[in-house]
Amino acid sequence: MILVRYATLVALVIWLGVMVDERFGDLLRRPHLISYGCGAAVVVGLFVLKFMGPPPRAFVLRAGIAVLMLASAVAAVFVARDLSNILLTVNIGLGLVLLIWYVRE
Repeated sequence: MILVRYATLVALVIWLGVMVDERFGDLLRRPHLISYGCGAAVVVGLFVLKFMGPPPRAFVLRAGIAVLMLASAVAAVFVARDLSNILLTVNIGLGLVLLIWYVRE
């Protein structure tokens, strides 16, 4: 059941990304700004969840992963193209790890 919820959530995220790209194509010409904004929203959202109710499971680890993802997104701008692609791949993997926590709650 968790696998189905996870696959559905991933499909929803991809679907929303495609729709936003179709509707606001010019906005996505600045992917770094969107990445920074979404990363900051995830970190702030985790802290809001922590202080507004019971803290999420593995809060420190989840917040650490989100901060690491945000830092590597910033670092990807300043490194060579090959290393930037590796950082992006690692970020995708870490994002999928964060998604599994959202599915399980």
